[in-house]
Amino acid sequence: MLPWSDDSSTPALSPETALIRNHLLALTTSMNWWSIASQPAVDGVPSTHPIHGWGPANGFVFQKPFVEMFLPLSDWNDLLRPHLRSHSVQDETSYYAGHPDGSFESSSESSEAVHAVTWGSFLGKEIATATMVEEVSFRAWCEEAFGRWEEWAKCCRRAEAREFLRKCREEVVLVNVIGHSYREGEGARLWEILEELVRGGNGRGEE
Repeated sequence: MLPWSDDSSTPALSPETALIRNHLLALTTSMNWWSIASQPAVDGVPSTHPIHGWGPANGFVFQKPFVEMFLPLSDWNDLLRPHLRSHSVQDETSYYAGHPDGSFESSSESSEAVHAVTWGSFLGKEIATATMVEEVSFRAWCEEAFGRWEEWAKCCRRAEAREFLRKCREEVVLVNVIGHSYREGEGARLWEILEELVRGGNGRGEE
């Protein structure tokens, strides 16, 4: 079980993650980008839905797709960041990125920007937001996530393994990319944007 897993008692993919398994595998096998959190798009399914449902009955839930992943710093600088900033896709995504040296950047002009990625509409109630992504929480999680690399290294008996993990920690960046298209028929757009880099010949899974 990896240090970033939420629950060591359930090693299998969650039913929700299984729905986007092929997209995550494409990023891992072709780009060596290691996802640690993600969710698919959901457009107004009943709150009793067996996979996506939450909250009281007689409601509807929504999700924007996102993926959080470790990737080489060189890939971030040379591939993913320029792609996300390009004119063709910059209005379709938002991102946060952090490095263990404390450096941070985001696509948001304001540090107070908040991105609701899971919300619900329930009878007689205000819109309920279950999950948000914003700078303060991402910075805190980034520090913890990189700390787990060091904790992992300390668990290794062999010096070579410890050095390998510590080197990995210094050479990766943690990135959260949010897709803003979630309506029926548009929910796969985030994965299309990311996989454009794979189809563009940047994949390195066969090297």
